[in-house]
Amino acid sequence: MTPNRPAHNMRRVGVVGDGLTGLIAGLSVASNGAEVVVFGHSEPLGGLASPVHPDSTWLFDRLPLFWKRKSDLDKLLSKLKVPMPTRKVPLSKMAFLRDDQRFSLPTISGFFRRTGGHLSAEWPPLIQAARSGDLSQLEGPSKDAATLLSLLWNFDLTPDPEAVLNLGWKNPATIAIDGWIGASGRLIAACLQTDVTFEMDGPVTGFRRGNNGDVDGVRRKGRVLPVDAVVQASSRSEIKLYGRYLGLTGQYLRPHVVLWDADREVILVDLGNVAPERVPEKYRGSASLLHCIAFGDQETAEARVEALLDSQCSGWRNAIVEDFTLPNLRLPTIPNSEHEDGVYHAHLGNAFSIGKRATQS
Repeated sequence: MTPNRPAHNMRRVGVVGDGLTGLIAGLSVASNGAEVVVFGHSEPLGGLASPVHPDSTWLFDRLPLFWKRKSDLDKLLSKLKVPMPTRKVPLSKMAFLRDDQRFSLPTISGFFRRTGGHLSAEWPPLIQAARSGDLSQLEGPSKDAATLLSLLWNFDLTPDPEAVLNLGWKNPATIAIDGWIGASGRLIAACLQTDVTFEMDGPVTGFRRGNNGDVDGVRRKGRVLPVDAVVQASSRSEIKLYGRYLGLTGQYLRPHVVLWDADREVILVDLGNVAPERVPEKYRGSASLLHCIAFGDQETAEARVEALLDSQCSGWRNAIVEDFTLPNLRLPTIPNSEHEDGVYHAHLGNAFSIGKRATQS
């Protein structure tokens, strides 16, 4: 039975979406003294930070795959005293592919940030272009390298100056040792400790509005839960990605952890060597935890992923322990407005402040 509006004067906020954004918004609402109900579609909680499959025993991430140090989420988890354990991935462990030939990103060392190895000559001009904020003139290897860093930063094929400066110069890329599932687990625990209620047995179908046009209820399964405000936290991009997740016996991507195939528009990330804790104990030290994400035409995505694996990971088919496919991956989007048509709109960067606003309006 759907609960009625509380008899007391406590404000009630409905949060639509159970991913990281919705969990943060729900935590914020509860922390600011209001009642909150977080609406998800079905178990498990976490959205993109949930397991790739209920039967998976290898710890894959859907996407994104890399962790942003000092991001809003990173700071929030530290504030909650459950900081995310991370591990660095050196630049030289990344490479891009042209005509099936690998080109490693350079090494960077010393106080003066000296570059060495492949692409060392291209790196200073690339960093300078990133500092100017304009990468539109990049071409050749510099563009491929910048695209790779942008994919790790925000899963965007357009070279991003912020990505190049952060991952290509200031700090090494990092991954979360216990994955984005670990991040959602920390947030879920914090929500439960602050009396956040979860409704997970079906999608939200719409909102009810009062005579003044304001949203005063959340509709789902023919019922209405009265609320004083709604936070929408589940918008996804229309761009679809194809994901294949492989647990393999043997280390197939060495010496690299990341490989971007600029011709096939497929990125491979092997976290088995970087975070062996993610792999079942019997396979640790001799396994590949391969994340294969394809951009572009989704009808050819499976074939392009397998062609890249055949090219760079010979023998992978006979080494499969776990194999899962997610053909309709879509990244969260940043809404155009924080409040529109009576609904608050949250994304990962503003979710905590939006939750607070929803309790006060």
